[in-house]
Amino acid sequence: MSTAEMPIAGSYDILVVGAGPAGSSAARAAAQKGATVLMVDRRQRIGLPVQCAEFVPQAISRYVGFSSKCIAQTVETMITHLPDQRSYEMKSPGFMLDRSLFDKELAASAVLSGAKISTGTRAVEFSPEGLVIERGGKHESVRARVIIGADGVRSSVAQWAGLPPGRTTIALQYEVVLPHPQNHVDIYFRKDYEGAYAWFFPKGKTANVGIGVIPQRTPLLPNLMEGFLNRLVDLKKMGRIEVIGKTGGAIPCEKPGQTVFGNIMLAGDAAGHAHPITGAGILNAVLGGKMAGRIAAESLAKGDLNHLCQYEMEWREAFGASLSYGAFKRDSLEENWNKSDIDFESLIRKTWVGFKEYYKDRRKSGLKP
Repeated sequence: MSTAEMPIAGSYDILVVGAGPAGSSAARAAAQKGATVLMVDRRQRIGLPVQCAEFVPQAISRYVGFSSKCIAQTVETMITHLPDQRSYEMKSPGFMLDRSLFDKELAASAVLSGAKISTGTRAVEFSPEGLVIERGGKHESVRARVIIGADGVRSSVAQWAGLPPGRTTIALQYEVVLPHPQNHVDIYFRKDYEGAYAWFFPKGKTANVGIGVIPQRTPLLPNLMEGFLNRLVDLKKMGRIEVIGKTGGAIPCEKPGQTVFGNIMLAGDAAGHAHPITGAGILNAVLGGKMAGRIAAESLAKGDLNHLCQYEMEWREAFGASLSYGAFKRDSLEENWNKSDIDFESLIRKTWVGFKEYYKDRRKSGLKP
């Protein structure tokens, strides 16, 4: 019997929607606590397509196990480039991941811990008893006592919980051949990259090159990318640009809100756990997913779904203040981006994590960075 034919309809303690870093971390943590777990993902292959810049802090290795095969290369520093041609370097030890391998390893780890997984499976309808899922053109009912939505920025589970779509930036990214190795990542700010920035992230023999903008500027992205690639020919002495892959998508940049609704929990991008300024979200997805899975299992063991609220407390304690401060800075960034009386370089210094000025409004905001 093939995986697609294996019956999954039935009853589970926990149903996880989405098998990215948040979903797999949640499924693994819940299964390790003895819960029966089903994880579904609409993609046929976990980890593909990759819609991510793939840069993570090296600290992630303290919270999740993954093989060295998942690391395309290490990074030591970040260089931020402003329109006035000045550049600023900061220590930023990190890994450039192969996200497809990383996601597969996390999903495999969840399965090895006891969770079941069904790919090519879409959650289509919510009910108090669980979800209706679709796979192979057929609908099946799956009962679950707790549902964890880890289905990304356009989360169906968040929508069923009653949440409106959150604020996002929109990104376009190319993977290009990298003729010269480098051990730093580059961030570029220009007035026409409204609300975000461009990046050049090396990963061995290739690099991820991308641009983000506010949603209203999405139609400009192809032309902005063409101009950026042309500038990179000179900046990186690349001779010519060879593109071997293209991707894109929305990145949450909202102040995180409520993440527990009855027996529904949200984790990762579905919970708005990406940083509102940088867009980074993998580490928080892993951390939040682990918390969600563990607390969901604990709640069922106690027979008390009110215990799910512990999840809200734990993730806010771990990284909530940083996200709220980032949202505070994003408000300032977007409000002042096009004001003629605002010095653009000064604005970026106050709203980008690579500058000490970013951290100076902590008292005014009442938040920690």
